[in-house]
Amino acid sequence: MFILLAVGYFLYKKKFLGDEATQQMSNIAISIINPIVIFNAYQTDFNPSLLRGLMYALLLAFIAQTILVASSYIIVRATHKNFEIERFALGYSNCAFMGIPLIEATYGAEGVFYLTAFITAFNVFMWTHGVVLMGGSENGKTSSERVKALLKILISPAILSIVLGLVCFFTGLRMPQIIQQPLNYLGSMNTPLAMLVSGATIARSGLADAFRNRRVYLLQSVKLLIVPMLLAALYVPMELFGIKTMIVETILIAAAAPTASSTIMFSYKFGKDAGYAANHFALSTLAGMMTMPLVLAFAKMLSGLFIP
Repeated sequence: MFILLAVGYFLYKKKFLGDEATQQMSNIAISIINPIVIFNAYQTDFNPSLLRGLMYALLLAFIAQTILVASSYIIVRATHKNFEIERFALGYSNCAFMGIPLIEATYGAEGVFYLTAFITAFNVFMWTHGVVLMGGSENGKTSSERVKALLKILISPAILSIVLGLVCFFTGLRMPQIIQQPLNYLGSMNTPLAMLVSGATIARSGLADAFRNRRVYLLQSVKLLIVPMLLAALYVPMELFGIKTMIVETILIAAAAPTASSTIMFSYKFGKDAGYAANHFALSTLAGMMTMPLVLAFAKMLSGLFIP
């Protein structure tokens, strides 16, 4: 992932990528590739054990995402110049781009399946709350305009992919190979495309800016350490009620992941300061290499103390 970031950085610096091309790639990632990844995750065989685990994972995921978003409002006041970006950066994690390879290496395919619960919660929040947050105030809009805006959110590609994916999972419906194979190819573009866009945006904003801004350090310390450790303290005791350790740790890893690259892409989409978003993304991604293992180690320590 860091190599891909470096490639995006290099391409922008050497003028192979410009601002317009970067924004177009960002729109493709958000509107096409990301929904395909979600849909593909649900193309798996149904069984009662997986369903029960998925329900637990969905419950934990929606609670975690609610806490992440709520904490961003407590920490960041609306009086700050870039409060929308800061709230988004604190409220949304890179659960797919970083979560999928990490969970797959740790728990295999079953872990990735449970991770889709967090990805689902992430997308539901991002395409509803996130769009309203980054899109600006609803003041001045008529009732008709607000209804149209809500309908646009509800029929967004990401939300539709979640609904279609769940229908396929519960009914056992599978795409024919001639359709599924191209979807797999497109889905595999998810991480490279997002990282190229992010690397190009970091190059545009200047990497040094990310390490000079004390506010970014302060906010990211809350996002990467304090909130995930609070979640660990809340979730680990739930193992006493029969929730698998794998499910708990999968949700914690996803919640503790660095700032979502969507922070940059949404900043482009809604005309916000993408450079400042890139500062949060860059520092968070680098620091996350150290903080994610710390959060998981903390969870395992709690598990050893409370779980017989």
